[in-house]
Amino acid sequence: LVSGYFDLKDLGHFKLKGVREPVRVHQLRGVGQLRTRFDVARARGLSKFVGRDREMTSLDAALDSALEGQGQVVGVVAEAGTGKSRLCFEFAERCRARGIMVWEARGVAHGKTIPFLLVFELMRGYFGITNQDSDEMARDKIAGRVVRLDPELSEELPIFFEFLGVPDPGRPSPSLSPEAHQRRLFGIIRRLIQARSEREPAVFVFEDLHWIDGSSEAFVENQVESISGTRTLLLVNFRPEYHAEWMQKSYYQQLPLLPLGKEAIQELLRNLLGPDPSLGDLSERIRHRTAGNPFFIEEVVQSLVESGALEGTPGAYRLGRPIDEAAIPRTVQAVLAARIDRLAEREKHVLQTASVIGRTFSESLLARVVELPETERSETLRALLSAEFLYEEALYPEAEYTFKHPLTQEVAYASQLGDRRRRLHAAVARAIEDLHPEQLEERAALLAHHWEEAGEPLEAARWHRNAAVWVGTKDVLETLRHWRRVQALLEGVPESKEALALGVEARGQLIVAAGRLGGSKQEVERLFREARELAERSGDRRALALLKMHYGYFQTLDGRFLAARTALEEARRLIEEPLDPELEMVLLWVSSYLHLMSGSVREALPLIQRALALGESHSGLAAAFIGFGVRPFLLWARGFALAGSGQLEESQRSLEQATALARETHPELLAPVAMVHAVFGDLFGVPAAMLARAREAMQVAEETGFARVFAELALGLALFLNHRTEEAVRVLEEGLAASRESGSYRFSEPFFLLTLARAHLERGDLEQARATAEEAAAHSASRGFLHADVQLVRAQIHMRARGAKAERDVEAALAKAQRFVDESGACSRQPFIHDVRAELADLKGDDAQCERELREAHRLFTEMGATGHAERVARELEQLQTPA
Repeated sequence: LVSGYFDLKDLGHFKLKGVREPVRVHQLRGVGQLRTRFDVARARGLSKFVGRDREMTSLDAALDSALEGQGQVVGVVAEAGTGKSRLCFEFAERCRARGIMVWEARGVAHGKTIPFLLVFELMRGYFGITNQDSDEMARDKIAGRVVRLDPELSEELPIFFEFLGVPDPGRPSPSLSPEAHQRRLFGIIRRLIQARSEREPAVFVFEDLHWIDGSSEAFVENQVESISGTRTLLLVNFRPEYHAEWMQKSYYQQLPLLPLGKEAIQELLRNLLGPDPSLGDLSERIRHRTAGNPFFIEEVVQSLVESGALEGTPGAYRLGRPIDEAAIPRTVQAVLAARIDRLAEREKHVLQTASVIGRTFSESLLARVVELPETERSETLRALLSAEFLYEEALYPEAEYTFKHPLTQEVAYASQLGDRRRRLHAAVARAIEDLHPEQLEERAALLAHHWEEAGEPLEAARWHRNAAVWVGTKDVLETLRHWRRVQALLEGVPESKEALALGVEARGQLIVAAGRLGGSKQEVERLFREARELAERSGDRRALALLKMHYGYFQTLDGRFLAARTALEEARRLIEEPLDPELEMVLLWVSSYLHLMSGSVREALPLIQRALALGESHSGLAAAFIGFGVRPFLLWARGFALAGSGQLEESQRSLEQATALARETHPELLAPVAMVHAVFGDLFGVPAAMLARAREAMQVAEETGFARVFAELALGLALFLNHRTEEAVRVLEEGLAASRESGSYRFSEPFFLLTLARAHLERGDLEQARATAEEAAAHSASRGFLHADVQLVRAQIHMRARGAKAERDVEAALAKAQRFVDESGACSRQPFIHDVRAELADLKGDDAQCERELREAHRLFTEMGATGHAERVARELEQLQTPA
C-alpha cells in the first residue's frame, strides 16, 4: 500500500483491543501516482544508466532547437538489447522534469498486421481514453481537448469519434473515400500538434518502428512533415533494418547507439554485482561475452543469480560456487532460453502463453487462456514479476502486463512447440471474441493474425475480410493487403460456398483497387478469370453479377469503354430475376459513370434518375463501392449529364446541390464538380468563377489525395478558358503524365489530349495541335469515347492549316461529330457543329450557307441559355449582314 499505487494519508498509530502493539492506520484517498510495478521500480531505482552521455547531449541539443521553434526528428537506431528504450525513457523523464509534455506509443511484434495500432495507442493516450470509458465519456474527453486547442476543429470531431471507435449517433462521420478519410484525419492531427505547439512544447516518443504497420507508418510520415517550424521533438527508435523516406529531411538526425564502452560496462557491472573479492574476474568475463549489450549483461547476472552461482542482493553479490565458461551463454537469446527453462512448469506455461497473446496483455485475457484458479494465477504472475520477466504495465483501471524486453517475448514464444503455439493462438482469438464483442471490427486484424498463426486459414480469411472492410474507409493500401491475404489463405482451403464467395469477393475488390491505384492489366485479367470461375462453380449469380460490375468499373477507369459496356450488360442480365435493389444501385452507379466518361449522356441520365429514385435506403453496397455517399455523386452525375444534353439551368442547380453537399461532408467531390464546370465552361460562361472553383478543387485534391485527375483537368481547362494558355498547357501536360505514370484513371487521357489540342491551336502551334488531336481521335476510335469535341477540334485544325482546301477533311470530321451527338445525346455540342460549318462556309465564300448555320447555332445557344455564345454569334450575324 505504501509503495505509491494508492494515495494514502497517515493517521498515526492506534491501540487496538486485543493487539499488543500499536497499529499504524492509513486513510485511502484514491489512486496514487504510480500505476505500474515499473513505476515502482523506477522509484526504487533501475540499474544504473551509464555510458550514454554523448547520445543524451545530442538529444538535449535537438530539444533546444525544437524549443526555439525548429521542430526536430531524432532516430535512435541499434540492435536489440542495446538500450534504445532505456535511452528514450531517461530522456523522456528529463523532459517531464522540465515540465514538457511527453506522449508515447510503440510498435509490437505482430503489429504489422494491425492497421493504425501505433496511432490508436498514441491518440487514446493523448486524450486519456481507457477501456473502462463509455463511448460518451470518451467523446467528452476528445471534444474537450480538441476544442480547447483549436475551436475550429469542432466540426471535425465526428471523424475523430469514428476513428477511435466511439462514433456519435447524432453526428455521424462523413462518408469519405479511404484516401480522403486518411488525409483528413492526418490533417486534423497535424493541426492539433501545431495548435499545441503554439501553447507549449511537446515531445513524442515512438518505439520499435521496425514493427510498425503501413497505416501507422503513413501517420509517422505525416507527423514528420508537420513538425517543421513547431516546438515539437519526435524521438523514434528502431532496429537497423528499418528505413523510411522521411529520413532524408533536413531536420532529421540519426543517432546510432553503439554497444557500451569498457568503462561504462565496468560501472554497470559494479552497480549490479558489487565489489566482493570472491567475484574475481567475473566482470571481465561477462563484459567480454556480452560485447557491451546492456540488456545481455543484466540477463546474464540475473541468470547467474537464479542458478545459484551468485548469492546475496543486487549490488552486493558474492560467488556461491565456481562459474565455468559454459555458465555464461554466448547470446542473449541463449541466456533467456536458459532462464525460461529453469522456471517451474506453471510459471513457464503462463509466460509462454502470454508470449502468444503479445508484448502487452491484460490479466483478464490471460485468465481466459491459462485456465488457472485466480490464486494460482496471481502467485504465478508475482513470481514472473519478481524474476523480471514481466513488468506491470498498469494496475488501474485494469491489470495489464508487458514483457521486460521484446527479446524476452520472442524467446518465450520460440521456446514452444509449433502445435502448442497454434492451440494457444486459437484460444487467444476465442478469448478476444468473448471479451470484446462490441469491438470486433477494430480488432479484426488482430483476430486474423491469431487465427492465421493457429493454422485456421478459413477463419483467418474471414477476419482478414472483416479487417479489409473496417479499414477500407481509412487506408486503401492496408485494405489491399488484407484482401491479398484473403486470397492467399484460401488457396489451401477445401472448397465450400463460403470459401468460394470469399475468393470472388477478394478478387473483385483487388480489381476495383487496381483501377483506382493503377495496376497491371494482365493481373486484372487473371483475377477476373479466377473469380469468374469461382463464382460459376458456386452458382452464385449475385456474386458473379457484382464481379462483372467490379470488372466493368476497372475497364471504365482504364478508359476501355467498349469492354466495360459488355461487362455491365452481362451483369444486368444476371440480376434481372429477381431484381436486387442494392445490386441495381451499384449497377446504376457504375453504368452512369461509364456513360458519362465515354460521353453518352443520353444513356446516363435515366440511370441517374432511377438511382436517385431508389434513394439512400438501398445505397449501402454502392457507397462501399464508391468510397463515399451515393447521393452527392448522383447529383454531380446528373449535373454532368444535363450539361451534356444542353439543359444548362437544371444542370447548374444539380451541380450547386452537389457542391453544397461536397463542402459539408464530401470535399473530395469538389474536383469532379469543378471538372464539369470547366468541361462545359464555354457554355456556362463566367470563366473567372470557374478558375476559382478549379483552384479550390485542386487544393482539396492535394489535401485529400483523391480525384486529383479531375482537379488537374478542371484547372487546365479553366486556365485555357481564361486565356492563360501557357499555364494551361503546363498543368495539362503534368496531369496527363501523372495519369500515365500511375496507370490509374486512364479514362482521363482523351479529355487531357482534347484540351491540349485546343490550347496548342490557340497559341498557333498547328503541328502540335494536329498530333495531339489525332492521338485523342485514336483513343476515341479504339475505346468507345463518343466526344464530339475531338472531331470539332480536328475540323478547326484542318481549316486553320489549309483553309477551304481542307473542306473534305473538315466535312469528314464534322460528320463524325454529328454522329457522336446523335448517338450520345450530347446536344450541347450541336450548336458548335453549326458554328464550325459556318466558318467553313465563310472560307468558301458561301455567305448564305454561313448565315443559315449561324442562325441555327444562335437559336440553339439561346434555347440552352448559353448567353455568351448567343451574343457572340449574334455579332457575327450582324457583321455578315453589314455591307463591306
